Amino acid sequence: MNDKVTVLERLSRRDAQRIEKLQRAHKAREEVDATDEKEEYFNSAFKIKSENIGLLLSQVPTLETGALQNHFDNIKKDINELQKYVMTSSFFLKEFNMRKYLGIIQNLQTKCYELEDGYVPRKKFGFTKKKLPKSDSPKQNSIDDIDSIGKAGCNKWDGKLFGFDSRDSEILSLDNEDLFQRDVTLQNLKNCTVTLKGVLGTLHMTNLSNCLILCGPVSTSVFIDKCENCKIVVACQQLRMHSSAKCDIYLHVTSKGIVEDCTDIRTTEYNLDYKDLDKHFNMSTLDKNINNWNKLDDFNWLAPDIPSPNWSVMDSSQKINGWHEWWLKLPS
Repeated sequence: MNDKVTVLERLSRRDAQRIEKLQRAHKAREEVDATDEKEEYFNSAFKIKSENIGLLLSQVPTLETGALQNHFDNIKKDINELQKYVMTSSFFLKEFNMRKYLGIIQNLQTKCYELEDGYVPRKKFGFTKKKLPKSDSPKQNSIDDIDSIGKAGCNKWDGKLFGFDSRDSEILSLDNEDLFQRDVTLQNLKNCTVTLKGVLGTLHMTNLSNCLILCGPVSTSVFIDKCENCKIVVACQQLRMHSSAKCDIYLHVTSKGIVEDCTDIRTTEYNLDYKDLDKHFNMSTLDKNINNWNKLDDFNWLAPDIPSPNWSVMDSSQKINGWHEWWLKLPS
């Protein structure tokens, strides 16, 4: 009798396990079907949104000059919303498709920047052969910048500028939740450490003195102007450096970097490391296999067969090999 009960109990457990297994398989199939349905809907919506942005970009040559800046601001707003749409859908998007969507966004963003530079050039970061007059007052040098964003300066976002301004001897940081594909500005900083763990759209740095900048990948361009005695760790598509001196650049750049009116610039390979760096590189669509860190063009040096005296490759003995202990301390 006991043997019979034991056998029945064993059969009952097997039946229960088999039913549970079938239920799990059925649920998994439902989840796959739901994910496919969500991605199909996402793809349709993404196509409509991206094509609308493309249409807005195609209208740029037809607009009056006075209407262009507002038009570009609207395009950037639409691109940012499209980026957020991708990121909030990342839980069901396949990684390959997510990279495809982010690549389309980057192309739209790059075209927007190129058109804006052509039709509404940024005077603040224009690169010319003409020497800029020196001033004893850093504040005077950037008075237009200060007037435009005010004196508060911490994570200031007024629709045009976002970043840090007018800080001294502080540790400043932003993460990808705040940074993703934004145009970030750092200006009028002294003796500061700035950590930017995320994917930036562009990065503008002006009037920095004795600062350490630890930055994740920048999808398009990095502009450096009037910076002195700084260590800058950055990965980007394009580098433009102007009127700066005694700076070490730990660089990953997929096109050639350009320097002008600069002295004592040293470059070495980008060697930043943090938890989500690989993920951020994928999101930025920068090519990790292309790095022209040692191929800068100096606009002040025209001799093709003689290296520029204004920049050099850093000696390996002087290179900082890891930044783990630098995140939370001020530069010496």
